Amino acid sequence: MSTCYNINMNNWIPIPGSSKEKILSTALAEFSHYGFAATNITQLAKKAQVTTGAIYHHFGSKTKLYEVIKKEMEQRIIDRMEGATDLFEEPNEKLKAALKTGLDFVIKKEIARLFIEEQDEGSSEVYQFLKGISSYKNLNGLDTLLYSSWVSTIKAISDESITILDGKKIIDWILRKDQ
Repeated sequence: MSTCYNINMNNWIPIPGSSKEKILSTALAEFSHYGFAATNITQLAKKAQVTTGAIYHHFGSKTKLYEVIKKEMEQRIIDRMEGATDLFEEPNEKLKAALKTGLDFVIKKEIARLFIEEQDEGSSEVYQFLKGISSYKNLNGLDTLLYSSWVSTIKAISDESITILDGKKIIDWILRKDQ
């Protein structure tokens, strides 16, 4: 079995109990708790009960492992966002549903750190998804504002400076129809 770095979600799903599955589930927990920079590959391998060589064999590097984790979580969020947007016709309601659904998933799964660490927003699949549904207003930069607000709201919730209910109210306020 060859290692695939251009990840197609259906091609990399590991067999339950395999070393690859152990690495992925441990890496998700470690990156979500400590972030990319503070996650140590040696400690990750120890917690996953594999060798560091196994991590490099399956993923090539810490960066590629992080990318797999991040892309998988983004895809899970987008799947939920798409389902939520399908319930509405009006674009503002689609955006609200997408943002709130994504917020719920991130907080429930405790993966906020994956989204609040510095990153290029253009490489985010969630950003690209929001860009597609926010383009209806023909406002340059709306996609950036919505994504940045979403990430900031996740950060505030994870820092416990606001509740998830407050975060949803912020989304409602940003996307008021009278704007």
